[in-house]
Amino acid sequence: MNKDKALNVVYDYTIGDNSILVGLRAGEGLNQESYKLLIEAMTKLIEEYKDQPEVPKKLALCFVDISNYFYFHEGKYTKEEEEIFEDAVHQISRLAEMLFE
Repeated sequence: MNKDKALNVVYDYTIGDNSILVGLRAGEGLNQESYKLLIEAMTKLIEEYKDQPEVPKKLALCFVDISNYFYFHEGKYTKEEEEIFEDAVHQISRLAEMLFE
């Protein structure tokens, strides 16, 4: 995956109309394929930007308060599903921290 493709994956799966966050809110669960691609793209971008003093503003926007989107209090998901989401957001947050170091 090249840098432009990785950026587009992050944009699509975090702030796009069909993002994994929209799917979660709609009660569709965590799309594992999209989640896997997001993690792959974030890992690529960590490598791409590791020696850069800044990242694109749009990329930074993708991760502002992202953890809030993974927690639900509406009874849409089981406790087990919510634990999966919690693990996912922890991994995304950890990678975001690495990206912005």
